[in-house]
Amino acid sequence: MLPEPTLTFTLPSLHDGLPLDCRVYHPLSLTASPNAPAWKKHAAIIAHPYAPLGGCYDDPVVDIVASTLLRLGLLVGTFNFRGANGSAGRTSWTAKAERADFTSFVGFITHYVYFLDPFRLLPSSVTLGGHDLATQIDGAQDEIAVALDAGLDGSSESAPRHMPVLLMGGYSYGAMVTTQLPSLKTILAPFNTPAHDSYAAEIRLRAEHLAEMQNEALSGARAAAVERQSGKPMLRKALGLRVGGDEENRKSHDHPRHSFHLDPEDRIRKGVAELMVKARRVSHRKENSHDTIHDASRAVPEDKDAPHDPTHDCLLPLTNDMTHRAAYLLVSPLQGVITNLATMSFPMPFRKAARRSVSGPIPPGLSKASTRPDEPAPGSPSEPALVEAEDKLVLNPTLAIYGDRDGFVAARKLREWASRLESVSGSRFRAHEVSSAGHFWQEERVAYIMRDAVKTFVESVLRDGT
Repeated sequence: MLPEPTLTFTLPSLHDGLPLDCRVYHPLSLTASPNAPAWKKHAAIIAHPYAPLGGCYDDPVVDIVASTLLRLGLLVGTFNFRGANGSAGRTSWTAKAERADFTSFVGFITHYVYFLDPFRLLPSSVTLGGHDLATQIDGAQDEIAVALDAGLDGSSESAPRHMPVLLMGGYSYGAMVTTQLPSLKTILAPFNTPAHDSYAAEIRLRAEHLAEMQNEALSGARAAAVERQSGKPMLRKALGLRVGGDEENRKSHDHPRHSFHLDPEDRIRKGVAELMVKARRVSHRKENSHDTIHDASRAVPEDKDAPHDPTHDCLLPLTNDMTHRAAYLLVSPLQGVITNLATMSFPMPFRKAARRSVSGPIPPGLSKASTRPDEPAPGSPSEPALVEAEDKLVLNPTLAIYGDRDGFVAARKLREWASRLESVSGSRFRAHEVSSAGHFWQEERVAYIMRDAVKTFVESVLRDGT
């Protein structure tokens, strides 16, 4: 089962700023042990079942799936949809708000992983997991350079297999919301240059602040562990690491069952505010550099009537692009009439068979011949978004696992849906039907079968993306 979370905090939803309860669990690679595996920036997000029926991030099935992913070395994030487990707000009728809740957390996790790099300052003489650290860093830089040269955005499975994986998934209602999400590229677009006063900027800065806190704590703990193991001081002050005053954090990370206790929410807000001040200063300097001509003695303003550049009121893009290989996990996904009633909409499963065209480059194995032109239903403005949402399940590694005795959705409906997606030439969608399993995975041994199927699928994604 899941240990205590490394981080417990709230995020504003992109939908309306409603605070969402969130948790993050660090894998073994983010511990003090010098012999821990290398941190490869793989991450996963698992969403919970329907809140009005008691669903929340403490759900037993969510626990099984998340703990399995954590043991495989992924950083794992869980969150409460609005109205779940006493959280603020209430479940919406259309799931639009819940999709925004999910995308808010995706934005946080991707940026948190981007900034989380606690061991970058350790000397090259330290070996981690049997490999020299300098070799690991050089290799990672080479991989990033290859991805950037190729112009990858991380949302397509044309990305090389060595790029970090971001697994998005959920159980029951959480799986249904996952199927309705747009592509990863579309999700991350609002976080590229968000306005300073936007929810996207708040999410991005919270990710940066919490990652910086963890970088300091983890690097100090790892350095202390290396000192104890080698018997030689590492001159942490010269490395830019905290010297002293970190004993409590070290103790918490030395024991695998203890978590780093996050500062109260007001401390997080203070840290975010400080980052915002820095961001505004950078934007201000950038704006002044365009508006002013400098010489050795004075500054001469240019035309003050020049139009204001709105990008100066936004966070700057990150220095290096974030690149991830998207993958999806759907446990007991809702399809058919249940989906309609839950969202008051008419989703893709009711559209007849053959495939539509896919925007952007076609991954290897998926030919143009296997697609057809878009045929949006008349008067349905949400149709392009639904097309993109279902396309991502075919273009990226996806596992849908369900029982043949699901009391909410007829097995026939699930088989038809899965067969349609699997039949596309080059499809990366796979379904696993478990005999005698119900919606809640409480029958004898079915939870073990589900866990092993998830493990096998994720191992294959981490290994080669197929």
